This record gives sequence, structure tokens and C-alpha cells, in this order.
Amino acid sequence: MTAITQNLPTLNNRAKSALLLAMRDFYDTVGKFLPTKHIQPKSQYATSRRPPKELTIIERPLWEQIPHEYDYFHSYFCDTPQFIGGYFARKYATLYQEKGSKVANTYLRTCGLIRCTEVQQQYAINAGKSLLAQEFYKQLSILPTLDKIDVEELAGKIADYMHNLIIKFLETDEFKLSCVGENSHELVIYKFALEQLKPLKITAPYFADYKKGEISEQQIVIALAKLSDDSWWQSKLKRQWAFQREHLAIAAGQVQKSASPYASRTCVGEWREQKRKNREWLKNQCIENTETGEQFELVLQVDKSNANPAIRRCELMVRMRGFEDIADEFGYEGAFITLTAPSKYHAVHAKGGFVKNWNGGTPRDAQRYLCKVWAKIRAKLNREGIKIFGFRVAEPHHDGTPHWHILVFMLPENKDKVRNIMYSYALEEDGSEQGAQYARFKFENIEKEKGSATGYIAKYISKNIDGYQLDNEVDDETGQNLKEMAKNVTAWASRWGIRQFQQIGGAPVTVWRELRRLGSQKVESPAIDPVLAAADAGDWAAYTQLQGGAMVQRKDLRVRISYEEAQNQFEEDVKKIKGVFSPIVGAASFICTRLINWAIVSKNRSDSDARSSVNNCTEVKNSPKHDQRQKIKKELEKRKIIFNTKHIDAILAGNPVSFNENLCVKIFENYLVYLNLPYSSSDCDCKLLKNRGKVKVAINKDREKLLIKTSDPEENLKNMEYLKILDEIMVTAPKTKIADKPRLLVKKDNSKPKKSDDLLDEIFKYLEKKNIKFSDWLKKPNILVNYK
Repeated sequence: MTAITQNLPTLNNRAKSALLLAMRDFYDTVGKFLPTKHIQPKSQYATSRRPPKELTIIERPLWEQIPHEYDYFHSYFCDTPQFIGGYFARKYATLYQEKGSKVANTYLRTCGLIRCTEVQQQYAINAGKSLLAQEFYKQLSILPTLDKIDVEELAGKIADYMHNLIIKFLETDEFKLSCVGENSHELVIYKFALEQLKPLKITAPYFADYKKGEISEQQIVIALAKLSDDSWWQSKLKRQWAFQREHLAIAAGQVQKSASPYASRTCVGEWREQKRKNREWLKNQCIENTETGEQFELVLQVDKSNANPAIRRCELMVRMRGFEDIADEFGYEGAFITLTAPSKYHAVHAKGGFVKNWNGGTPRDAQRYLCKVWAKIRAKLNREGIKIFGFRVAEPHHDGTPHWHILVFMLPENKDKVRNIMYSYALEEDGSEQGAQYARFKFENIEKEKGSATGYIAKYISKNIDGYQLDNEVDDETGQNLKEMAKNVTAWASRWGIRQFQQIGGAPVTVWRELRRLGSQKVESPAIDPVLAAADAGDWAAYTQLQGGAMVQRKDLRVRISYEEAQNQFEEDVKKIKGVFSPIVGAASFICTRLINWAIVSKNRSDSDARSSVNNCTEVKNSPKHDQRQKIKKELEKRKIIFNTKHIDAILAGNPVSFNENLCVKIFENYLVYLNLPYSSSDCDCKLLKNRGKVKVAINKDREKLLIKTSDPEENLKNMEYLKILDEIMVTAPKTKIADKPRLLVKKDNSKPKKSDDLLDEIFKYLEKKNIKFSDWLKKPNILVNYK
């Protein structure tokens, strides 16, 4: 049998394929022997080799079709994210099958994959001595391939790891030795945190102040709290995730007029989905007057604000028209200027094809270049004593690279000087490259015979907001419908965080908006009333003139914004607008424009079918929950406790809320219970980072109460056990009744609050007398069983 087999002729690949087809026909005829798996002829390049371990999802189809080319295509696809490389892999496979290996391999060499690799190298992480980068090196290296949910989970893990890392660092000899030569121990911790963040290319809070040598201990405490907070890391990682994904899309050629102008299809889709989610969230929320409980639908209020694109567009046109009226009245002449970045900032040519000298930058890099050029122009004009005013609009080329359209007004005798100054700085960098003289800078005089100055820029304002009245207009950049392209432009600005519109000179718009909140009322102030009347009438020209003119400086404004100091969740001082005042009169002229404190609350589902948002509010006004809220506020105010809306929400939710080291408040069986707790370092080592950072104070995800995380896991368990013990002793603690029957407030309790002789204080006196540590009582609360 062996001899006969050896004499049989060897079958070639074509004969084997024919044999397999015949076998399949036979099984089709027989029927019952038909195999469950479809039989296909093997490729003429079939191999018995096992797939390599490094084979990616993108490469698997290519391996099955052309395994002998693996070494070639693997060098291009090995590190390419799937959302970028999938298209190129399919295109490569199609070309290989239809036109052969030469055409397909040439395509692979000339497509955008090489540029993608260069872009990825910009975000490469060199962990070095950073323990944080070493721990999360793998996840951060593939950040653009992760889902948003994965990014959020990664942010939480990094925040926890960073917190534990700082705690461990405090116990090392390195920290103790570093403190010897430093006046501030907090500064040593901050420098350690900077070393951890450096490979991640993430800027730490207050880094600018640190470089100037002006950072304070309080700022360091806030910075370390942020570095241990999930939400802070989420904002940073999501920002990097979005930038890297769109940067790779630009490198791959997915952002151009032949593919998707201004922004990639993925970017536009994500923007639309985020807009939809935001809209749904707004529909499910109300704003509530914290004093009266009156509510209004949040989505209706947003539609009435500057967040509405139509209102934002109208306001811009009013301001632009006001500047033009001032120019006509005082004899200023206008000019329409276009500033464009050098060719190295562009990824794709205007007619298609990759730019060979592209520097691998992002639209943000090009925007920084334009801002730098404009800063030089503005400084030179100031040195020459030349004043200008107007507007500038930033919009993208088809490949996402921004350019500026500027409409400015100036004195006629200064026009030539302005043009020469702008021209020199616009071509200062790479000004000798081909076409730079006419492509990089354009200066066009406004001719009234052709149209108004506002008409010159109206098209760009509409294109960059909502495409109003551009239904039948064609985009010169892409050849597509302008109104449709407005969505892509807005998605582009949102993704890269580029400010589209900016006023040059004139009075600030913030004061204008605050005055318009007051409406037509009179404030009995001769300094403010005329400005208020102009703002209420929507007359930007009159408002600007009353504020000091189009060339007014901030220090000479007639009406300015008044701010108040407030603290955010990190106890960081922030400024909030409170009203307006006139520097001419002084503090006595202050007018409050924010008379009502509003809080965002979820809609009451039971009242969601009411006829109007106001009707929804009237139901809430007399609800039991509203009664409890008002009662809690009165009790806290009576005890002179500083609180906010989030504290009230947490109390109503049944959570114990700590207002300071000595006072904890909780609802227990419709009573507001006050727990006066002695503070000592032995209970849970509650020392802030200013006391050598033994503990971190952070805010939990719900932002409802403070969580105290210590370096000892057992101590954290004791804290949780401590809360349970607090519930057990609620019955004996001093309390105030806050609810009896629905919709009814209980009578005010005229009894005097209990003093230091209450039962809880006696318990702590007993502990001190018996020399029992508070932490021991937390472990064994039965110690007090015999206490009477």
C-alpha cells in the first residue's frame, strides 16, 4: 500500500481546490453526510503555521488571506488603534486581491499609517521613576482605544492609587530627609506629585504658581486633594482621550473634504450624542428657588439664555452692528483681515493629498500660533499708539487647521501702518515658502458700496454657530451645504476647545448681560441708569459710548462687575458674579443682579404631567419634603451653622453630615439629631495635609458628604463602624423634630437646648474618667454596657 501511494502524482493547488469542490457537491447530493461547516477551497498561499501571538484584531483577516505578507503589513498595523487601522486594512486587502501585491504594498507605504505612528510617538509614555506611570503604563499607552466607561474607571483607579502613593511617601526616609532642607513639608509632597505626573503630560494644579515660586501651603493642600479626586482625573483623561482620537484621525486623512470636513465622522457622531444626552438631562431637571421652593424647567431657561445658538448669534450681530455705527459716527474705516498658519500646520492640501512637511501638530497648536502672532501685533500697535476695535472669528480649514477672520476699525491715517505691522508679523515664520505672500495674509478694505462691514462677517458668524439663512449656500472650503457644515464646525470647536468669537476693544459684554438682567427698572444712580437704559434697549453703540467709548480701557469703565468670594468642593476660593457697581461712585453704587439663589434639582415625577413648569413648582412648595427642608434650614441657622443646599440634600437623604470636627447632624425618625463629638488625633487620625498629610479630605462621587480616607484600611472600617454606632445612640442625643404629618410644620420648640450635661457628653466624660480611649470604644462599644 505504501509503494502504491508513493507512485501517485502530487496534486497542485488548483487540483486540490477542484477536488474539494467535487467533495462538496457529493455531500450536497448525499445530504445526510453534509458537514456543519462550510467547506471552502484553501488559498493558494495557505500555510500550516500557527497565527503569531502578536496578531492583532486588525491583522487577523489579512493573516487568513495573505499570511506570507505578515512580516510586511505587521510593521504598519501592530500599534495602530482599531478605529483607525480597520479602514486601511480592508482597503489593503481589497487592493491586494484586485490589483496585486505591488499596488497594495505601495498604498500601505503612502497612506496615513506612518503619520499615525509619528503622532502616537508624541503621546508615548516614558515611565522612568514615576510609580504612577509604571502602574498604569499599559492602560495609558492604549488610551485612545478605550471606551468612555473604561476611561472613567481608569480615572478612579489612578485617583485612589495617587492618594495611597502620597500616604506611603510620607512614611519613607526620602520624605524625612527631603524635609530637612525645606522650610515647607507640603512643598516636598508637591514635588513628589509632580514627578509622578510628568510622564503623563498632565499639568498639576497651581503649577504656574509653583514655577514662579509663589505657591502657598493652602494651594498645595488643594492640589493634592484634586490629585486624589476621581472627577479631576476624569476631566483630564477624557480630554486627552478626545484629543488623541481626533489627532490620529487627522493624521490618517479622515478629516478632509473628501472624507469628513473639519472634524472626523466619529467626532461629529460623539458630539451629536453628547448634545442629545445633555438635552435629555436638561429635560429631567428643574431649577429651584432655595428660599421659596418655586421651580422652573431647566431646559426652558437654557433656551432663553446665551446657550441657545440663535440668541448667541443675534447678540453677536447686535454687537458687531453697534461697532459699525460707532465707526460711521466718528469716521473710522474698516478692514477685513484673514490670518492663516504656515503650511507645516496643515495636514492635507486644499485640493487633497497629504502635506509632506506637516509637523504633526493639532488644531490647538495652530491656534496657539495665531494667538502668538496676534499678541505681537497688538503689542506693536500699543507701542505705536494705534487703537483698533472690532471682532475676530476663528474657523477651520477643511483639514481642521484654524484660521482667523478679523474685522477691525481704525482711524484712516493709521490704516497703512496697521497693514504693514500685521503683514510683517504674519509672515515672520516661514514667510518665504511658496504662496505665503497671498495665502497667509489678506487685507481687504471695507467698501460701503459693496455692503456693510457687518455683512462682511455675518456669513462667518452664522456658519460657525447654527447656519442661519445658509440653506442654499455652498461652502467654499468643502463645496458642501453650509448649513450642514455648521454642525461639523461646532463639533470641531467643542473637541479642541477653541474660542470661535472674540471681541477686540470696546466695553465688556459681561456687564452688558448683567445689566440686561435688571430689565427696564431704574436704580436711582446717575452713573448707572443711562448705561442700564442703553443695555436694556439693546443699543450696543450707546452702551459702548456711555462706558467710555470703543477705545476705553478696563480701569476707565463707568460700570463694572462686582464679585463675591465663594468656595468650591475643594475649599478653593473662586469668584462669583454678584452684581454691578460704578467705580466713579464707589461701593455705595452696588446693585445686586443675582437676587435669587437657584439650585438644580431633579423633576418630581409625580408632577411631570402638569400643564406648565410653574404648576410643577406650586406643588413642591407645600410638599412634606419642602417643609422639612425649611425646618432644617431654620434649625441650622439658629445654631449658626454654615451650610449649603448640598448639606440639606444629604441630610434629607439620611446621611450623617459633618459640618466641622465637633458636630455631626443626621435625621433619625423625623428628628434632626446633633452629635457633639470631641476631636482628638486618636479617633481616626483626622489631620489635614498641612499636618504632614496623614489624611486626605475628598468629595465622593455624589458630592453629598465628606469622606475621610486614612492610610490604615482597618481605620476606614472603624469609621464605618463608628457611623453604625452613631445610629444606635441617636435616641439619646439632643434632637429637634422636623416633621410630624405631611404638609404640616411642627410648632417651634421653645425649650432651651441641652448643654454639656447631656447624655452624650456624660458618655465621653465617663470614657475619660475610666481612661478608655475613644478608638477602643469604637472597637468594643459594649464597654459601656454597665454605664448608667
